[in-house]
Amino acid sequence: MNRRTLRTAPIRYAFAAVLAAAMPAALAAPLDCANYTSAVTPAPYNTWTAVDAYCPSDRSATGGGYFFHEGSLGVPNIWVMHIPLSNGWRTWVDNQNAGPRNVQTYVRCCKTI
Repeated sequence: MNRRTLRTAPIRYAFAAVLAAAMPAALAAPLDCANYTSAVTPAPYNTWTAVDAYCPSDRSATGGGYFFHEGSLGVPNIWVMHIPLSNGWRTWVDNQNAGPRNVQTYVRCCKTI
């Protein structure tokens, strides 16, 4: 082996390592994702109400949230907490308004193609 080969060999190995590390990302399966929603559910006064949305069995939940149907100015006197569920998403709502408020939970569900 000559000096030139000795100097370029580590560079070749480093380049091969970078290519090998990038391969899984290049070969990763694409995702097929869709949103699923619960029914529009009224949250009665002064009661914690759970509103759940689920993924079909062939998909996995990757995120979620909630939506109030009363407009975009916000909903005063409402306590909301949303969390992942086994294969879905749950929104807990405590309504401190005189009348019921409508809430809907959504979940983002994905599967590999």
